[in-house]
Amino acid sequence: MTMATINDTYELKSMIGQGGMSTVYLAEHIRLHTRWAVKEVRKNQAIRFDFLAESNILKRLQHPMLPRIVDIFDTAETVYIVEDFVEGITLGDLLRQQKKVDEAQGLQWFQDLCGVLSYLHNQQPNPIIYRDLKPSNIMLQPDGTLKLIDFGIAREYKEDSNADTTYVGTRGYAAPEQFGKAQTDARTDIYALGVTIYHLLTGKSPYEPPYQFVPARQLAPKLSRGTEYILSKCIQSEPANRYQSVDSLLDNLEHIYRFDLAWKRYQNAKRLRVVIIAAMLAVSIGLIMGGQALIGQEKEASYAALLEQAGGLYTSNFESALVCLEEARSLFPKRIETDRQQTYALYLNGQWQSCVDYGADVLKRHGPDTQTRLFMASAQFELGDYTQAAEGFAQGGELSADNLRDYAVCLGRLGQVEQAEAILEQLIGQGANPDVTQYVQGEVYYAQKKYLEAEDAFLKALEQAETLALSRRCYVSLEDLYRDCAALVRTDASPIAYPATKSAELLSSAVVQEGLRYDSVLWEALALAYFEAYHTDPSVPADYLSKAANCFNRVIELGVVKEYYANLYTIYYEMKDYGRAEQTLMDYEAAFPEDYMPHALRGMMLITVENEKPQSARNYELAQAEYETAEEMLRSSDDTTYYQQLESLIENLRKNGWL
Repeated sequence: MTMATINDTYELKSMIGQGGMSTVYLAEHIRLHTRWAVKEVRKNQAIRFDFLAESNILKRLQHPMLPRIVDIFDTAETVYIVEDFVEGITLGDLLRQQKKVDEAQGLQWFQDLCGVLSYLHNQQPNPIIYRDLKPSNIMLQPDGTLKLIDFGIAREYKEDSNADTTYVGTRGYAAPEQFGKAQTDARTDIYALGVTIYHLLTGKSPYEPPYQFVPARQLAPKLSRGTEYILSKCIQSEPANRYQSVDSLLDNLEHIYRFDLAWKRYQNAKRLRVVIIAAMLAVSIGLIMGGQALIGQEKEASYAALLEQAGGLYTSNFESALVCLEEARSLFPKRIETDRQQTYALYLNGQWQSCVDYGADVLKRHGPDTQTRLFMASAQFELGDYTQAAEGFAQGGELSADNLRDYAVCLGRLGQVEQAEAILEQLIGQGANPDVTQYVQGEVYYAQKKYLEAEDAFLKALEQAETLALSRRCYVSLEDLYRDCAALVRTDASPIAYPATKSAELLSSAVVQEGLRYDSVLWEALALAYFEAYHTDPSVPADYLSKAANCFNRVIELGVVKEYYANLYTIYYEMKDYGRAEQTLMDYEAAFPEDYMPHALRGMMLITVENEKPQSARNYELAQAEYETAEEMLRSSDDTTYYQQLESLIENLRKNGWL
């Protein structure tokens, strides 16, 4: 092993980072020509340190904001850890370029980082404490998302450990207990997160005098009072005075309006009303005979309060909303309101199939209910089940503007253009917003196959869209339109030139927007657009195919899997990047150990690899073994397409004497 090559596998290209314990290099896989980060950790450190701690922690984690461990080499003097190479710049570099970030961006990153810390802190059997959160350990990737890097001093929290074994962390960002005798825990990371966001929003580094934290609004007067309060609570010297968990911090971030003066005035007025009502009730107790009526009123009041409380939690804390609904249901088990509201909550949280299933059960238990059926129709619309959605809207009585909008789209998608046009006229007559009417007009044109007119209407609707939800619908509709035109390209019948390229350009700008970064539907559409553009537009860059692969990887990271492994494999196979293709199949096999597909695909790839060798060096036995494994795992319910393709190849090899 030399300084230039690691294990005859990775060639070191340049040093990209250096700290007290390790050096990080940009490396290239010698055979696959893929880029990786190689961390060199020297064992002769002055402090006690578990040199495999980072790899042991990371190799079992799966989160979009964490890098993957792909290789580990352990020698007598050094540990080499091979990780994903994360492109972009650190937030530390960003701060050197622009001093600070605006509050909206900072709060979005605040929540994103809370999400990954919550994931780490909730690991079983022991929480993982990061212990070195700071701007230079957070990467801002080209797509606008963050990645947490450098787990060099992370540790598992164990209750029977009274103190940490080493005093580590970056002074300024590290909590006081990291340099004392107390054990670090989740509150340690909360302190460092608070200092990091304080730096981002105020531009004040903890390394700059004066070496103290003044209220954030003294440095950045435009910050909200809620942000100032949350930062102040995060960076308290005593752990007991900070947030006790990331989840409680995240709850405050999601309800930051609570700290605004207007909210406090509202709350004070509300408390005054409660006092007055309580006094009136106290007087009423002496006037109402029997007390039963009062008990009934209190029960009704509690029921209404629980429903109101649940309504305020649907999109911010779904689990707590369900608890409120269950308490309300226990008061009046036979009432439909709680079940109706739970159907709505499922819809708002994007759990569309669950919304449909739960709503069907509600109707079965309570009988017909217009509002529940409308919630189900909205969810069926999102699922693309336009027939059932249209039936639901038709039965829904008086429809809102949103219901009419979706009903018109359903009818257009079902080819009932005249009915869709009638609803569009109704929306215009009711004074619906121009963004909504433009969107519906686009759907009518799309149903009529007037692709140019539809494109123009969707783009105008997107430009005018007042809500993120409508913007997303416009992106999805434009993607559908460009996909249809891409199919027409092959027969020279597309009215839009290079529609797949236009789709890729449009969607690449969509997935970096706040609120859409984690939308798996848009990432999948972008992957397919890159793939199609690569094959139909000779002017696009050669990296469109690898961009398609990156997008499919993103979809998988977001938890949407199965067929996307096959799509990702297909891209790597076409690129002749057999190393990544094999890794994808291994991931596929690990995620779905009972699926025959990875073996069938691997068998075909192995045949391709052998075919590229000189005849005297070919050996198809491994491909045959994969074929036999696929055959054993095949179930009657499986799509046998890939198995049949492999079977045909194996039979051909046998006929020609290779097997």
